[in-house]
Amino acid sequence: QPTTATAGVAIAPAIQVTARDAQGNTATGFTGNVTLAIGANPGTGTIGGTPTVAAVGGIATFTSVNINRNGNGYTLTAAATGVTGATSSAFNILAGAASVLVFTQQPTNATAGVAISPAVVVTARDNQGNTATSFTGNVTLAIGTNPGAGTLGGTPTVAAVAGVATFASVNINRTGAGYTLTAAATGVTGATSTAFNITPGAASVLVFTQQPAN
Repeated sequence: QPTTATAGVAIAPAIQVTARDAQGNTATGFTGNVTLAIGANPGTGTIGGTPTVAAVGGIATFTSVNINRNGNGYTLTAAATGVTGATSSAFNILAGAASVLVFTQQPTNATAGVAISPAVVVTARDNQGNTATSFTGNVTLAIGTNPGAGTLGGTPTVAAVAGVATFASVNINRTGAGYTLTAAATGVTGATSTAFNITPGAASVLVFTQQPAN
């Protein structure tokens, strides 16, 4: 039977499907092709590796079959010409280790000195695009493109929870069009956000910008 595995990694030990006669004996003369497919598909995954192999002595062994999306309760089906198919027991696919950061809530236009809302969210993903739920490292935001010579305020470094880092207080103090943010964490590839603008806030103080001359 298939066992719990990591997304994109061959299920091990190798899955085996056996052709049997009506009495339950291994049909050793059977050498037809056996094809695996996903039955229950809780993660909308696709099957990878080599899902069709020829039986040898009635037994088809699948050494490279994998599924690319995490989820609990997958099943596989086995089919071959001229025989009744089978459905496996349920198994889980787990997300792999974090390999890349992605802005899953991009920064939006905001007012200078006011927290960007909705909160910026950065997600760690494995090499199959799944959220790397085991990742709990610190993620740090910084200004990338800086058209207004602004500085980043709030709390720009937060620890990811189940692979997701949420920045509820990040703000920029200077106006400008076309700011970007970068996200970085140890051991994973960083990311750059889409562009956004920082606009001035409401008037709060008067300043002499041209002083009186003698």
